[in-house]
Amino acid sequence: MERKARIEENEKLFREVNERVAQMHAASQSGPDPEWVCECGDETCFDKLTVPLREYREVRSHDDWFLIAPGHEQAEVERVLDKRNGYWVVEKYDL
Repeated sequence: MERKARIEENEKLFREVNERVAQMHAASQSGPDPEWVCECGDETCFDKLTVPLREYREVRSHDDWFLIAPGHEQAEVERVLDKRNGYWVVEKYDL
């Protein structure tokens, strides 16, 4: 159970970082698509994902959906919902 708790804490931290990116990008309303931090549970992952703000908001509208780099899924805590261009959308089992 300790591993699951650690994964969830990492995901929450990455989600907070991405929320700040969304706020900054919305304020500027210009420029290229923002880069997001991979929201996988791996504490050593710092992969960046280029995703349009509209798509980020779509994923974020579901509390248990996260953006991850392809191949970063962890089957014991999530399932892949969609494989998109440059990133995957996963759904967490227990948040």
